[in-house]
Amino acid sequence: MKKAILAAGLICSIFLSGSSAFATDFYWGGGAHPGTLVTKKLNVDAYLPWSSGGSAKAMGMGGAFTAVANDLGGAVEYNPAGLTQLSHITVSALAIARRNTEINATGKKTSKWDIVPTQAGAALRVGPLAVALSRKQPEGSAAYKKFSRVQSGSIRAPDGYPMSYDTYSDTLDTSKLDTIVLTGAIKLSRLSLGANYNRIKGDIIRKQRGRISTQEATWYTGSNNRFDTTEKVNFEGYTMDAGALMNMGPLRLGVAAKNFKGNVDLKRNINWQDNFAMGNGNTWNWVSPTLKENITKFAPTYTAGAALVFGKILTLDADYISIKLQDSKKTQARLGAELAVIPGFLFARGGVKADLKNKIEGLDNKTNEYFIGAGLKMLVLTVDASASLAQAKAGSAGDNMSGGISATLKF
Repeated sequence: MKKAILAAGLICSIFLSGSSAFATDFYWGGGAHPGTLVTKKLNVDAYLPWSSGGSAKAMGMGGAFTAVANDLGGAVEYNPAGLTQLSHITVSALAIARRNTEINATGKKTSKWDIVPTQAGAALRVGPLAVALSRKQPEGSAAYKKFSRVQSGSIRAPDGYPMSYDTYSDTLDTSKLDTIVLTGAIKLSRLSLGANYNRIKGDIIRKQRGRISTQEATWYTGSNNRFDTTEKVNFEGYTMDAGALMNMGPLRLGVAAKNFKGNVDLKRNINWQDNFAMGNGNTWNWVSPTLKENITKFAPTYTAGAALVFGKILTLDADYISIKLQDSKKTQARLGAELAVIPGFLFARGGVKADLKNKIEGLDNKTNEYFIGAGLKMLVLTVDASASLAQAKAGSAGDNMSGGISATLKF
């Protein structure tokens, strides 16, 4: 029954959550189950965790770094104009340590630690001019959830039939996607200007798995107790960023436009597998043809920030961010602080990232995230670390967690 319906046409992938930056419609040409939509959308933004984090210093301040931008990773990620504040030669790297929990191919829960290098680069400053070359990799993600009761309806098979599950995992693997960034900046008295050219190439792979784990639930749902889907999206193209930084003594002002220009080609394939509750319960498989899309504006993000710098003791930054998405409205505020516990040697940081508006297809998805961090400066070497408070709490309970650590050499 299902195979006959599948042969009739195409439909997009399933999704559990995430904001939609660019959506492509695919129309289901065959029969659909009662109450299901005939048209669904490809949620491209679910594949776009484009932030590499920049640096553990910026992450520890909650990403409130637009008017600070005084380290290499943070300047490349948040405001390229900040490159003019670096030393003559700077080399830096950022790595994310992450414990991921997911359902494996046999249906068992597995956990493992990964060390993911998300940014590395080198910069040279000569007088008012600065240039840098970096490699960025966006942060991946992993979600695992064990529900107290069977879920049904939020995830559907390609023909619209609702799947049932009480255990679910969703992993986003970005290890095969690279962004090479060429950055240039110039200082004109108190004003600095900078720009990034980002060359993007590679794949993001998303795996979603659901299972019915209890015997009673399995009996109730028949054979509709598992599904696996793997979606691969290939990206190839470029985007451009620009930024400006004004130094007015203790007051610093910064603005940045991320992805204000670009051209990116997408190719996407889906592999879906489940055991269907109707019919004989045999496992069936569906592989989509290659779907293509071209994006000329790639999730443009505009940021304005202000910072107060009280000598080498205290730095405060506040940012306002507007993200231009096709099917959602998102604005965000970031607040961050850095305190020199031992001036020139030991630093403590904290920050908050708050959604002012985050509506996705009419649903409110506002969240607040809190961050902490620390830094240690030793002659030409600086080491920074950061973590999200929510993830630190989850990690202590044995769930997923991650943290960042970066190192910088300045000459």
